[in-house]
This record gives sequence, C-alpha cells and structure tokens, in this order.
Amino acid sequence: MNRVLITMFALVLLCGSLMAQSTQPNSGSKPQAQPTGQAAAPAPSAPANTPTRLAPGSILPVQLTKSIDAKKAKTGDEVVAKVTQDLRTNAGAIILPKDTKIVGHITDVQARSKEQKESQLAIVFDQAVMKSGEAMRMPMTIQAIIAPRNSGNSASGNPGMEPGGTSPSVGGRPGPMGGATPTASVPKAPSDASPSASGQPQGQPPITGNTQGVVGIENLKLSAAPDAKQGSVVSSEKNNVKLDDGTLLLLRVN
Repeated sequence: MNRVLITMFALVLLCGSLMAQSTQPNSGSKPQAQPTGQAAAPAPSAPANTPTRLAPGSILPVQLTKSIDAKKAKTGDEVVAKVTQDLRTNAGAIILPKDTKIVGHITDVQARSKEQKESQLAIVFDQAVMKSGEAMRMPMTIQAIIAPRNSGNSASGNPGMEPGGTSPSVGGRPGPMGGATPTASVPKAPSDASPSASGQPQGQPPITGNTQGVVGIENLKLSAAPDAKQGSVVSSEKNNVKLDDGTLLLLRVN
C-alpha cells in the first residue's frame, strides 16, 4: 500500500515539473516589439510651387511691346506687354519680376471710315507668362493709358511716360488667398500732364496707382466694354485708334 502511494506521489511531482518547463519562454527566441505609444512621424509635405496670386484690385504698370493700329488689327490678334519693374510685397518678396510678359488679345476692332465716324479697339488682358514659361491666368482691365516718351500723338507735343523711368518703391498689403496687392508702382508723369477722359493735360499731380483714363494722348477715350469679357474699349472720334510701342498701361486685376 505504501509503495502504491509513493509511486503516485512521484508521478504527481513529475507532471508538475513538466508543466513548469513548458510555460518558460524560449531563451533563443527574440522578444516581440511592444508598442511604445509614440505616434509615427508625418511624411514631409511637398514644397509649394504655386506662384503667388495677385489679389483683385492690384495695379500692374506695363508697356506695350508692339504698336496696335485699328486700321490693321483684327479680332483675336495677340497683344503683349511687359511689366516695367519688380512688383514686391512689403516684406520684399517679388510677386512679379520685371519684364514678365502680360498677354491679352483684341476682342473687337472698328476702323474709322466715312460711314463709321468713331474708331474703337476692345482689348482684354488675361494672363501673365513667367520667365520659366509658366502661365498664370489673371484677368485684367485697362485702368489708364499713358503716352510713351516722344510720342507724336501726345497732347501739345509733350512727352508722355518715360520707359524705365524712376518710380517709387513698390509696397503692398496682404491680399486674399495668399496674394498681395501692390500699391503705387508706376513711373512719374510729366508735371504738365495728368489723366483725363480726353487726354488733355490739366496740371494735376503725377500719376499714381489711382490714375484713371488717358494721359498725354489727344482725342482718345478709355471706357469699360458693355460685356466684361471684352475688356476695355479705347476709342477716338477724330482718328483711328493707335497705341504706339512703349505706351504705358496701368492694368487692374479683376
């Protein structure tokens, strides 16, 4: 009887020893990684390559690179101008560099004739082309037209705006959607010329970003087209409309 009890007790001890060994971790296996609770680092964002947009109301001083004549022009003809100087924000960042191309087209043309006493040119500017070739859509209207220097069409034979002349430094204020609105950034006008609907000098202060109408060109008027898509209308009741190469335009971003 005692021998049976001793045998059973030995079996119980042997089973307990085997169960303990089965629960011990394998020292040769690698421990599994435990969560640390730290969030994974976000992937770096791609740099922004989108150019700064000019806010509505921004004024661009540009010069025509080629003359436009109502007697020769056709609807759809391209009109090209170039920015006369760097446009910067108050922080000094360049919005549009000097010589950036501003491209538009003629939306309507009407030469003067015996039957038609008034000559008209309707022009719309709608994009800026960077030096890299990238085009930025930017609808604009003509706010002012200033005669180029030594223009034979200027009022009283006085020269108009001097290409590349001295101008105040460009300022700006933040605009919507990350854009910027340049303030006055146009060359100074002659002391005896000022804007008027007819282009006649009135001895007013030099041209600023608020200048409107025509400066230094006789018998020329500037108005908005009835249809906004047609842009601005330049008209004359005495001559065929002609804008010489170098004519300065103040363009307002719509």
